[in-house]
Amino acid sequence: MISILQLEKALSFQQYMDLTQQIIDNPTPSEPYSDVKMMNYTVDNMARMKRVLTNISIDQKLYNLLSTNQRKMVWVVLSEPWCGDASQIVPALASFAAVSENITFKILLRDSNLEVMDSYLTNGGRSIPKFICIDEKSWTELGVWGPRPKTIQQIVLNQKNNTEMTFAEKVKQIHVWYDENKTRDIQTEFIELLKQWNEVK
Repeated sequence: MISILQLEKALSFQQYMDLTQQIIDNPTPSEPYSDVKMMNYTVDNMARMKRVLTNISIDQKLYNLLSTNQRKMVWVVLSEPWCGDASQIVPALASFAAVSENITFKILLRDSNLEVMDSYLTNGGRSIPKFICIDEKSWTELGVWGPRPKTIQQIVLNQKNNTEMTFAEKVKQIHVWYDENKTRDIQTEFIELLKQWNEVK
């Protein structure tokens, strides 16, 4: 469970975007961004985040649930600018949260909050993004989601056993799926999640 004290280290979505741009603009970046591959991932991810923000169209059912939401919630996402999946998902989640005046959206950087990350492992791994929904009034956890929509998560799991595909091919397959899906699966899953969270007493 995330504490209020831990959440004080969290970023707003705009701060996260600003941090990503600062990393890209830094002529002498620190680890892991001093690695050219990691920096290239981050540059690509910034472009993806901007593309998601520009192109997202929120489903009317989801919009209605968000705009009429009366429960004060804190949405916390464990993420990092170098993470490809996060670049496709975090902007969508931030866009959902922005619809509701009762949702506070925060991002915790995984690598500097491993004590939190290790409470939300996926199959024993520190997979991100990881989303946690907290009731603001009682500070109880309403639910956890991530690191990916179910369909692409299954594709990723299948990839692990595929020795014929290169890493680059696997990454390309994942991002082609995200681009073609246009956040539809995330939205569908969050429609059901919002219904569940609002039923919790």
